[in-house]
This record gives sequence, structure tokens and C-alpha cells, in this order.
Amino acid sequence: MFDISEIKKLFEAPLPGVDAQNIMSPTFRQGGLKDDSFTTPRASGVLVLLYPVKNEWYIPFIQRPVYEGVHSGQISFPGGKAEDGDKSLLHTALRETHEETGISPLEVNIIGQLTPLYIPKSNFNVFPYVGWLKTTPRFVPDPLEVAEVVEVPLKELLKPSCIKNFSYQAGDLIISAPYYDAGGKKIWGATAMIISEMIEIVRKL
Repeated sequence: MFDISEIKKLFEAPLPGVDAQNIMSPTFRQGGLKDDSFTTPRASGVLVLLYPVKNEWYIPFIQRPVYEGVHSGQISFPGGKAEDGDKSLLHTALRETHEETGISPLEVNIIGQLTPLYIPKSNFNVFPYVGWLKTTPRFVPDPLEVAEVVEVPLKELLKPSCIKNFSYQAGDLIISAPYYDAGGKKIWGATAMIISEMIEIVRKL
């Protein structure tokens, strides 16, 4: 279990960036990132949250409920789109995390920010922030937004055997995508790309 001060120093150096994100990129992103039919991308903030459980660091993900939308049932970080009253995208990430999981913004200690990522399917620019808690949280998920809080040990995500691949059909295309197998839960797409950069940073410890 690394000391938080050690990882804070790594966030002061240049980030691994797009190269680290692309390790977990689905093949459909290779054909271009922006659909010309879209308007200006919307901004969103998400939180990569570290917290201790029995001397190990964990990260919480949320599984979305099944609904009519492009991210139905998927696993993501707590977070969401910016609203007019938000003071910053960090404020957005903390507010959404509180609404979705019950974690108070006052409990979160911010470490730094990862590289922003564009999501073509929903036309969002995602700004990921990294924070940590001093103690193991008690999650109070919002049932309208969260089907399940998925708690994953960071050390599991560091194992090469955790990365697997799957394929699916989108129209006339067969898409291949890597994913993290988190106890049978499939973490892929933008969420996997964000965590990939976090993993590359942690590997330097």
C-alpha cells in the first residue's frame, strides 16, 4: 500500500497521457474521434477515488441502471455532466460523486487531475480527478442513478491477467475492445482508458 505523498509527487510530473489511455482503447476510436454532426462537446467531471480497506487501496466504480441510452448498464466512475451552478469541473465531480454514492466532498482529499478524454458516442469531454479518503467509506448509492457500487482492489487492476478482450457488433462494424475483468465485472471504454493512465502512474511507485 503506497503512501499518498508518493503518488502526489508523480502528479507533479508530466502525465502518461494519451499513450496510456490508448492501451485500453476500443478499435472504433481509431477511425476518428469527432462526429461532425455533433455540436460542441459537453463537459463532465469524474472522480477516481482511492480509499483503504485492510491495508489495501480500493477504487469504487458505479454500475449504471439499464435504461434507454448509450451507457445503459455500463460501469463508470462516479461523476457526470457540468451544471450551471458548478464552480468548476472538480466541483462537478465531487457533487456528482456525493449524489451518486453518498460520499461527502468534505471527506475527499484531491491528489491531482488525469488527462481529459473525449467520448464520441455521447459527445462528452471528460475531466478525471483523483482523490483519496482517510477511512473506508459507507456508500449510500442513489437507486435512480446507481444499480451497484463496484469496489475493486487497485492491486487487482495492476495484474496483466486482469486485462481481457471482447468483440461486439455496431451496425456493420465488428468492434474489438480490451477491458478490465474486475471480479466478473467488465470495465471498458472511456472508464478503462482513464484507469489505464492511473495504472501507468501507479506502476512508477
